[in-house]
Amino acid sequence: MTPAFTTGADLFGSWLADVERGEPPVRFKLPDPFTALDVRPGRMILFGGAPGGGKTAALMQVGIDMLRMNEPARLLIANVEMSPALLVERVASRLSAVPLAAIMNRTLAADELVRVRAAVAALEHVAGRLAFLNPPYSLEHVAAAGTAFGANVLVLDYIQRFAVGDGGQDKREQLETGVAVLRRFCDAGAAVLVAAAVARQKSNNGSTYAGLNLASFRGSSELEFGCDAAYMLVPDEGGGITLQCEKNRYGTVADVQTSFDPTRQTFGPFVEVSGLDGFDDAKPARTKGKQAKGG
Repeated sequence: MTPAFTTGADLFGSWLADVERGEPPVRFKLPDPFTALDVRPGRMILFGGAPGGGKTAALMQVGIDMLRMNEPARLLIANVEMSPALLVERVASRLSAVPLAAIMNRTLAADELVRVRAAVAALEHVAGRLAFLNPPYSLEHVAAAGTAFGANVLVLDYIQRFAVGDGGQDKREQLETGVAVLRRFCDAGAAVLVAAAVARQKSNNGSTYAGLNLASFRGSSELEFGCDAAYMLVPDEGGGITLQCEKNRYGTVADVQTSFDPTRQTFGPFVEVSGLDGFDDAKPARTKGKQAKGG
């Protein structure tokens, strides 16, 4: 192996010149409720949560809104569980505010069909910068398709289902290799958004998805070490979902509170309960500290 390193003499001058130019690094803009997410080239953000907890909806909303607000963004979506047509139905439901069930069952009223048509028309200007991965679902295929399409944003849903290599490794070894591959995507300049399965937590009443944390990601600790930021989607009884921040390598570890409408697959800003009852029911954003939490 040929040794590879960079000396301080080589680095300091170019780094300082970059700082003196004063050009801020690229950060993809996002609307509420996901404005606080720091999505930029070279970063990997992990989303976990119980099955059916909104991970796919969150990733789709972030990805599509990123395309709509950032002209340079080119998005490749790799979803192992839903066909591209089913994912488009979810996008159309959110943008048209038409219930997903009506779209899926083709029971649209006349006014709902008009709204769905308008939602599709609103996506025409981003359609050329959006691609969906077809089988096989392997990280090698993700890399090849992403390169061919020129993607700089990748959405993988979910990572434990993607094959790596020849399949000769066990599941844990495959996942460890997979995380290393995702980091190479980041090193090549892509923003990588990853949904990951989580393991049930043991309790006195058996196993449960309550109390999820950074160590709950299923399969390998490489997930928690390899990502730059990690969020657990935690629902509450009032229809809200908190993106519980478990790690943020480069910034404040702070939660993102949202409301979620599963009927239309849409996340919105968190709305506090008004009146005196709000003191008991409202849940303030949690901040774990002012320093970045690395690892």
